[in-house]
Formats: sequence, structure tokens, C-alpha cells
Amino acid sequence: MIRKVGPWMVPVLFGVLVATHWTDITRYVKITQMSQGQGHPEWVPVEGAKKYPQDPADEIPDGTGEFDAVKRGAPIVR
Repeated sequence: MIRKVGPWMVPVLFGVLVATHWTDITRYVKITQMSQGQGHPEWVPVEGAKKYPQDPADEIPDGTGEFDAVKRGAPIVR
């Protein structure tokens, strides 16, 4: 059974790996082109999670994400 499935597993696993990381692969290729002087920064996709809140109403009042955060030595805001 393993002899019949074995030759098919490597290409299938490689295909799954490429399919799941396709956006990272295209980003890497475009960044490499840009570093060689052949690309443009607008061509590099920049999708991903944003670390900081985009709306000021969603911010946490303790200054998380700001330079005056409590963890950086600022006073506690109450």
C-alpha cells in the first residue's frame, strides 16, 4: 500500500505547500525583483493583519501602541 501511495505523496504535499504559501512566494519574488532594480514598490502586495487599531475610537486608553504607553514608563491614565 505504501509503495503505491508513496510516489504520489511528494508531489501532492509539494502542491499543498505551494498553494498555502502562494502569497508569500509572490511577495518574495517581487521583493527580489525590486532589490535587483527591476520592480516597483507598488507591485508588492502588502496584505496582512494590522497590529494597531485603525480607528481612534477603538484604541485602548492605557496607550497601547503609543510611545507614551505604561510599559514604556508613562504614568497610568485613569
